[in-house]
Amino acid sequence: MKKYKGVLFFDLDGTLLNRDSQISLENLWLLEHLAKQNYLSVIASGRSPKEIEEITEQTAISSYVSLNGQYVVIEGEVFADHRIAPELVDEVMTFSQQLGHPVACYTPTEYRVNFIDEATKKLYQLDNAPLPQVDPDFQTTVGVNMLYLFSEKISDDKLLEEKFNEVLTFYRDSPFSIAIVNKNRSKKAGIQELLTHLELTDLMNTYAFGDGNNDISMFEVVKYSVAMGNAGSNVKKAATFVTHDNETNGIHHALQHYDLL
Repeated sequence: MKKYKGVLFFDLDGTLLNRDSQISLENLWLLEHLAKQNYLSVIASGRSPKEIEEITEQTAISSYVSLNGQYVVIEGEVFADHRIAPELVDEVMTFSQQLGHPVACYTPTEYRVNFIDEATKKLYQLDNAPLPQVDPDFQTTVGVNMLYLFSEKISDDKLLEEKFNEVLTFYRDSPFSIAIVNKNRSKKAGIQELLTHLELTDLMNTYAFGDGNNDISMFEVVKYSVAMGNAGSNVKKAATFVTHDNETNGIHHALQHYDLL
């Protein structure tokens, strides 16, 4: 197994990606530089493996913690594939539909939604991604790794959490959406699995970069945590360093701060 000088975990939206949901030329160069210095760059994202692989196709990245820790790939090989129990998927979709909210079911290779509303449209527009296909029976034929509920009604978050708190974990990752995974699954949990597998028990050279609420957990399992300048105040408070925003060379500034350039 290859030994690395260190590992860097990058969130995508609002962190490694620009407003067009692309990796800038500057960040592409930085990823190449890190690889030449024998650092392993890993994507840690709520996005699906399919999306991650499309976004990173211009890079040498072959490791990622996706779907908020539910699906982990290490150096091109699937290492962890956590799925939500079918009966739980049905319960969440039924309860959410009663509240008037659509739910998308995500697998490693595809995703479908039971219906589309305005919150759904706003979320995929925000991510510069196409709307998912509508298939209300998709979950009956596949294993589901993550559920994605679309809602701008923040008050309904508490209803969901109260009903499913013992078996599921919820991450509101935008004004329009909530990611739903197995209880206690997170980017942190996926990163812990990856570090253990790579025998990287010394956390001195581990770094995490993020801007959202679902990034706070991964800050807890690395030595150095970087909040982007565009992050919320709670994310900045949890980080060891606050850099510039994702549109003004935030990654570059942080790597300079930690003498990685």
